[in-house]
Amino acid sequence: MPLPPSPRLVALFAGGMAAALVLGACAPGDDDEAPPAAAGPAATDTSEPERAPVTKYVALGDSFAALGPTGAPTSGPDGCLRSTRNYPSLFAERAGVAEFVDATCGGARTVDMTEPQIATTPPQFDALTADTDLVTLSIGGNDIGFGAIAGCVAQTPRVPDGAPCRDRLDAEVSSALAGLGTRLDQVHEGIRERSPVARVVVTAYMPLVPPAEGGCDFLSRVSPGDVSWTRDVTDRVNRAISEAAENAGAEVAMPGDADERHACTQPEVRYTDFTGVDTGSHPMHPTEQGQRAMAAAVAGVL
Repeated sequence: MPLPPSPRLVALFAGGMAAALVLGACAPGDDDEAPPAAAGPAATDTSEPERAPVTKYVALGDSFAALGPTGAPTSGPDGCLRSTRNYPSLFAERAGVAEFVDATCGGARTVDMTEPQIATTPPQFDALTADTDLVTLSIGGNDIGFGAIAGCVAQTPRVPDGAPCRDRLDAEVSSALAGLGTRLDQVHEGIRERSPVARVVVTAYMPLVPPAEGGCDFLSRVSPGDVSWTRDVTDRVNRAISEAAENAGAEVAMPGDADERHACTQPEVRYTDFTGVDTGSHPMHPTEQGQRAMAAAVAGVL
């Protein structure tokens, strides 16, 4: 592990473990597999349309937005692991933002938009102001119980023809998923109330794992039925996120080649990593290259 263990880090990495299982990619691969080449652009016009400069940008969200390379400095409360090289910071630098406020914090849930997450952090919505003209948002995964999923898959022996974690947790996870859309709608309403002129970009979770039938040794102890279940959970989480964004007039950003850059590909091309050892990243989170790709995806949406 690139960082010494602590209760806060253990909690974050447990959430990441669940994210790795829940957010499966669609492309098979193994530890030595390079991703297929990305399709070329259909159009030959490479000029970028003019866009108004961002005056004040506020980043909200959880660890997929907050964490960056382990060697980079952090800002804000230590418990948030808020990197100075996460995608919000990289985008702000790239776009030449006049005023940038990073309110992201590892482990955040929707409730942490309006309530303190830990003693040293105010509600994330406190960063929003009437003159904010851009907000990015990464939220929702922790609301549906990633930590419980992580604990289950880490402690439950592999069952070739079963899905013990699904059997144990599906009712609770499904109940949380049923209410996720409403909670996300409330988050968007809160942003609009506080920052009525802001453009809102929701960033999706980049995948860590290929399908269960892929050749990645890291998942060899996970029951195939549980991986299939987590894919269904993924579909429902992503649908809720997309629907809430559409309802609010927000946009969704994701690197176009994210499915080809999961944690089972070669270290130099990964957007996410299981252990972080080969990429200098936090376990079960985006790599430095992944954070750069997400920053570019946000810029592409704008």
